[in-house]
Amino acid sequence: MFSLNIPIISIILTGATIIPIVFLLTLYRSRISCIIKHAKICRASSPDSLPSVSVIVYSHNDSDNLAHILTDILNQSYPSPFEVIVLNDGSSEATKDIVTELSQTHKNLYITYTPEEARYLSRKKLSLTIGIKAAKHDYVVITNSSCRIKSKEWLASIAQHFAKGKEIVIGYASYPVSADKKLGARSRAFNTVIDATKYLSSAIKNKPYRGIDANIAYSRDLFFKNKGFSRSLNLHHGDDDIFISEIATSNNTAVELSPESYIECIYRREPKVVYREQKSIRNFNSKHIKHTADTFFGLCSAMIWIWLTLSIAAIITSLPNLVITSTIFVLSLILWIPLIIAWKKTAATLHSRKAMLTIPFFLLYRPFHNALHNIRSRKSDKYNYTWQKI
Repeated sequence: MFSLNIPIISIILTGATIIPIVFLLTLYRSRISCIIKHAKICRASSPDSLPSVSVIVYSHNDSDNLAHILTDILNQSYPSPFEVIVLNDGSSEATKDIVTELSQTHKNLYITYTPEEARYLSRKKLSLTIGIKAAKHDYVVITNSSCRIKSKEWLASIAQHFAKGKEIVIGYASYPVSADKKLGARSRAFNTVIDATKYLSSAIKNKPYRGIDANIAYSRDLFFKNKGFSRSLNLHHGDDDIFISEIATSNNTAVELSPESYIECIYRREPKVVYREQKSIRNFNSKHIKHTADTFFGLCSAMIWIWLTLSIAAIITSLPNLVITSTIFVLSLILWIPLIIAWKKTAATLHSRKAMLTIPFFLLYRPFHNALHNIRSRKSDKYNYTWQKI
């Protein structure tokens, strides 16, 4: 069973498995680990040189959550002047009442309204444009009412990059893992981490192409130079990916991943429904964005499957001799232990679920997971256009 009389084809196949292993342990693991390394060097600070900023909170009939996030923002430990502008999309009287009450003690709190009669336009983009025009400071920090800010240093952690000469700051936000307990929660959590790793690592590698609308910031000057969202006015979405891909460069963008900068998203619907909707929107918007992240991570998925195929073929062609089987087992440990550790630490850095033994399965299944969502998203593509109601 452990004879050295091994078929040459088995030896060749076993040797061939080393190629994807080397690729995955060098390029792929390095891409995953850059999230961990970058988070370690990100530290919230409040130097005297922090610029004045305008915080824009988009609220669409969400008065229940608005009071929470406004309290979080207004109590920020920020050494420079800042204002808070609530974008009231939906003409909610409750939203107006909350802002009116808080503005009695916080004179830096304001509210704007989106015209109810606006049609064939993205109401969110229209709201953001109105808010950015109303802002009196040079930099705007954008979030949503359905969020929770976890630290009083959040605003400082984001705005410190403007003091360093950056014009765009990409933060991170996600739903709390405790909010999703339905079947498939672990898969959704891990795939969310992979999707976040794609765009965050690209930005860290000086190839930014998207952010997340709950935690992003940029200069008003850059917004107006780009003529706002004019290039995607026919689309409901795209304010945090299509728009960012238009204005972001390797020199003007920073990524902030310190624990202080993290934001939780509190959805009014089940995370499963939100996940599918967001996946569909991102799939559609990716057609309008030029970037290499999908290509790279697609190649990595292919390499994992190539490794698996070569390993199985090597074992089958060598049976009943177990020398090759033992070798493949050792090589598997060499491959998967570093990858599992890297993904586990990255998931922890991005405030997601802990995962270990399920990681290989999720990575192998991901191409099919994406294909399924691509098929689903095609059925709803038309609803991304502003002439369709959502």
